[in-house]
Amino acid sequence: MTKGAITVVAESFAVDSAVTQFAAVVQGAADGSCVLPSAQNVEGFLGFTQAAQATAQDSVAVMTDGVSPAIAGGAITRGHKVAINSAAGDVYDVDAAIEAGLKNPATVYHVIGEARNSVTAVGQIVYVKIRPLVIPLAVS
Repeated sequence: MTKGAITVVAESFAVDSAVTQFAAVVQGAADGSCVLPSAQNVEGFLGFTQAAQATAQDSVAVMTDGVSPAIAGGAITRGHKVAINSAAGDVYDVDAAIEAGLKNPATVYHVIGEARNSVTAVGQIVYVKIRPLVIPLAVS
């Protein structure tokens, strides 16, 4: 069986500081810039870097739409939603946390996409269909 064409969008962003390949990045300090996230589950997701860039203010290609390789922050199940895991720009499986949150609302999840394959360990490559959405579970 032949797979159909996959549409992807990669944009160029200046980096505020060094980034690694396949890291999730968020909006930087200025328009057109990106930076590694400051913590888990932060807002402002732009996409995934497609190369490493060590020099601040130099450009890096960031996949903003389509399916991108990403760095797993732990075990992730195919089809589950993922979010930013840490300041390293890795991702984690948030399905269980969202399910638990439905029973005891306490937070907002900044989902960045859906895993297209399963992985079992930190540092493995997971393919993510970029699909950012916010799941508000917080009680007001």
